[in-house]
Amino acid sequence: MKIAIICTEKRPVPAVQGGAVETLVDMLIKDNEQNPQVEFDVYSVENPSAKRQSEQFQHTRFFYIRTKDPFKHLRDIANRLFSKCHVSFYSHAFLTRTIRKLKHQKYDWIIIENRPRFIKSLRRHLGSETRIALHLHNDTLNKECYGARSIIHMCDRVLSVSSYINKRVQAAASEHDKWKARVLYNRIDTALFRPSYDDRSSSRIRKQCGITENRQVVLYYGRLNVGKGVLELIKAFAHARLVTPALYLVLLGNYPHKKDQKKIQPALDLLPMDSYLLMDYINHNELPAYLSIADMIALPSLCNEAFGLTIAESMLLGKTVITTNAGAIPELIGTGTGVVVQTGSNIDMRLTDALLRCAAHPELRNQLGANARKAALHRFRADGYLKELLKRLN
Repeated sequence: MKIAIICTEKRPVPAVQGGAVETLVDMLIKDNEQNPQVEFDVYSVENPSAKRQSEQFQHTRFFYIRTKDPFKHLRDIANRLFSKCHVSFYSHAFLTRTIRKLKHQKYDWIIIENRPRFIKSLRRHLGSETRIALHLHNDTLNKECYGARSIIHMCDRVLSVSSYINKRVQAAASEHDKWKARVLYNRIDTALFRPSYDDRSSSRIRKQCGITENRQVVLYYGRLNVGKGVLELIKAFAHARLVTPALYLVLLGNYPHKKDQKKIQPALDLLPMDSYLLMDYINHNELPAYLSIADMIALPSLCNEAFGLTIAESMLLGKTVITTNAGAIPELIGTGTGVVVQTGSNIDMRLTDALLRCAAHPELRNQLGANARKAALHRFRADGYLKELLKRLN
């Protein structure tokens, strides 16, 4: 079987600049290296480092597309204007140049990574015989999205990263097209995200961060975004430490927007300086070492998560996860593998109760963490990702 993967126009593959979508494509092609089942062609934005790394793959060809475009400003204006007017038009240099190359190839499947806007142009230029699958990582193809039904109709499959997103796609599709929607869960690098049985690593990080061994660490990582529940977590932590002063809050991440900083930073400033640590987001490969210091990981998202990558990673590390019932999160956590609180009014008080309960019961934390790792290994390990993809395409 010969499959083309059309990546996004943002970051290259191999994932030398990170990126959740790009990392998942890496997993697919690496899985195929270990157990060759497919001839992959990957269409990616041009990048010298990625091009060098691509040479290690024997069963994947890479087509690197230039994105430099003298007409980018005009394209952006046109895209915004047509989108506002609900006209089915989208133009981008990466898409145009990729289509030119695709016309000279023949594939059993073309998989589009997370770009519904690419579908109509691809279908128009490649014809009705080409089998196209959209791999959807965000909630961008639902009843509220203009043109969603026609995009789904033009796809032969729509693979969603969770049942939550899959149901949103099915609700937008015509009765004739609902069958095209399938679930393909994201996978995690289990070699990277595994519990550290060497306490020296955790002690080293604690010492480096100035956190004494008697402090119980509540850790959050990701974007410091109001929608991720960071403000509610800080408020809950402030209440909880009045009961359990040994609690210590670690925030790993940065502010994506000034407006988030203006809302979150004042709440942080009200905490005693010796009760929290704010760190810029660190390299992905170093992340598990830093997460190892956590007694509990709090990820209380307020927005409907499409998947919840940080939750799956934390589960694989065998950590107690305190989270919410937003979007796909409940289906990831399941039963007996974490603490799920309801979103809505007074969420900070419910978070406070969850923090205090986990702080007071180390045996509960250990059991939840062990259950979480077992469940995550069963559902999110990278091994078998390609096999699952091919099954969903059938």
